[in-house]
Amino acid sequence: MREPTLSYVALAARDTDAVHRFLSESLQLQCSYRQLGDRSVAFYAVGRAAVAVFSVDDPYLEAPRFAGVHHMALAVSDPDACAMRSGLPVTHTGVGPDGQAFVALAPAATGGIRTRLVPASDCPQAVGAVSRIDHLGIASEDIDANVRIFVDALGCPLESSETDIELRHVTESFVSDKYGAVYRSRPTEILGGLRGVFVTVGDCELEIMMDYDPQLQPLTDLGHAQGNTKGDQSAIANFIARRGPGLVHVAFRTNDIDAMMAKLGAEGWRVIDQSGRPGGRASRIAFVHPSNFGGGVLLHFVEPHASEPRASE
Repeated sequence: MREPTLSYVALAARDTDAVHRFLSESLQLQCSYRQLGDRSVAFYAVGRAAVAVFSVDDPYLEAPRFAGVHHMALAVSDPDACAMRSGLPVTHTGVGPDGQAFVALAPAATGGIRTRLVPASDCPQAVGAVSRIDHLGIASEDIDANVRIFVDALGCPLESSETDIELRHVTESFVSDKYGAVYRSRPTEILGGLRGVFVTVGDCELEIMMDYDPQLQPLTDLGHAQGNTKGDQSAIANFIARRGPGLVHVAFRTNDIDAMMAKLGAEGWRVIDQSGRPGGRASRIAFVHPSNFGGGVLLHFVEPHASEPRASE
């Protein structure tokens, strides 16, 4: 087994009932309950990892607690040895679901990404209406530092890197009934952009994103418009302004994103994108609105490029 691999990602939700309905009914993910002290926590298997659902005020989650993606747990053969070998400081250790010991890495040393190391265990492939977690979205202030942490220190493979830019092309026309038409094209203008890298953790990636140009004015009111690159850039900038760098969203892989979004809309879920639009790694992406879950929890879908292998769903 190549390590680290993603064991689970912890969602902290204001409306946990809505999250449970979405994962179990709409995505048809298999749920199992794992013991955490004197209570049980729902884990939804997807691919070779899982999504764990917590209330936003759950005492198992260290402060500060916000609705959204709280932490990710990376599976390694020996958490203590891995932390020591990586040179990353540890804030605390504890006992997690099913009595498994964990090691929590210091967020200040991981670029704000709350990360726990847990013992590796066999995890059979689990598939519902989605084949796996495609990636975890991460807002970054320093991508190069993140690469040093996860690739150089922890040994995760670097999958790819890219820059997404939204451009505007303007052409002026001068039309005269006597002299005809003259056209002039203005220089291309960059409206917004994101720089990103993808780092592999098991059967999914970490998508680490930062503004292509942090000096660009963020777009603060997206209304109900379909998403775009400038809006994605603004979402990252606004996230960092509110909470600092860290985990932003969970993306699920689907073979037919248009059918998925139509299904969700028919079931009454509010969506940002009615159908797929261009996204990272030549994929198509579409977002579900956080208001479905009381705000804060951002989920989206990825239809991979045709060159990537597709799972049976």
